[in-house]
Amino acid sequence: MLRWIGMVVCCGALLALAGCQKPPPKPVPVNGTVTLDGAPLAEGDVLLLNSAGLAPDTLPVKGGAFQGMAKPGKVRVEIRSYRPAKPPPTPIPQESTPGPENYLPARYNTDSTLTAEVTASGLNPSQFDLKSK
Repeated sequence: MLRWIGMVVCCGALLALAGCQKPPPKPVPVNGTVTLDGAPLAEGDVLLLNSAGLAPDTLPVKGGAFQGMAKPGKVRVEIRSYRPAKPPPTPIPQESTPGPENYLPARYNTDSTLTAEVTASGLNPSQFDLKSK
């Protein structure tokens, strides 16, 4: 009997703790610009990766501008833009043709050190000037 009471108390405590989790932050509107070698980036994506382990916010870039909703906090910024991959030097079967390739340098995406902060007033910094070389 004592064992059952102990189990009920432990389960009740776990359920109470589970209900105490902080809700995820509400997204806020953000916008900005991306240039490549001084010209607006035609198309691409800006990814805002937070340190809380939440899903990244992905904002599409069109004509050098992006806008959307993002979760507040400090973020790592990754910027990607794709073009059709170059065909291989030897013919390959149609089923295995290469997909699009990200043509921006890795320092702006996979190896990015770009950071920003999302606040109620937007993204800071909100302008990203990329160099292809």
